[in-house]
Amino acid sequence: MAIRGSYAKGIAKRAEILDVALEVFAVEGYRGTSLRKVASLCDLSLAGVMHYFDSKEDMLVQILRERDARNEISGTIEEQEGRFADILGQGHKEPGLIALYVTMAAAAADPGHPAAEYFKERNARLLKLSEDSYYADRPKPSAEELEYFHAMTRMVLATGDGLQQQWLVDRSVDVVGTMKLLMQQTHEAMDRQLTSIRATAGDA
Repeated sequence: MAIRGSYAKGIAKRAEILDVALEVFAVEGYRGTSLRKVASLCDLSLAGVMHYFDSKEDMLVQILRERDARNEISGTIEEQEGRFADILGQGHKEPGLIALYVTMAAAAADPGHPAAEYFKERNARLLKLSEDSYYADRPKPSAEELEYFHAMTRMVLATGDGLQQQWLVDRSVDVVGTMKLLMQQTHEAMDRQLTSIRATAGDA
């Protein structure tokens, strides 16, 4: 029972650290003082904070994972897209987390970095979520149709990443408006192309 109790306390403390880190990083981003402030607010030393994570890089990635968990995307494809755009537009409230996301996206180029697996899983999850929602009330797509759908969805996700980077450089960038415009244009293009693919398949 003592081991179970200790384990439960460890999980609770790790969750507390992530809660505090989200608040601190949202405003300050990743700076030399950020981790020390998190440690202080959690009544821990810097080494004490690191005890709950595999490395400093792992902790930074776990902060992004926790942010994703809080910003859960669900509902119809239209509701998901609206939520996705709104999340991208949260920069004015959490510029530090946007900066952390962009920094980790660059770090993910190293396959050995914890961010590499995070972004791989995140992109796959959003791709599958979009696919399942779009085809929830549609006939099962052909391989060609699905390949096109995935390509267009990846384009939207990539634009979202790029808009966040542009916003960090120029705060006048309308992230939400631009993303919603892209998704509208993407839907129109997809409807035309997918209809054409289905018609061609039907004639074959």
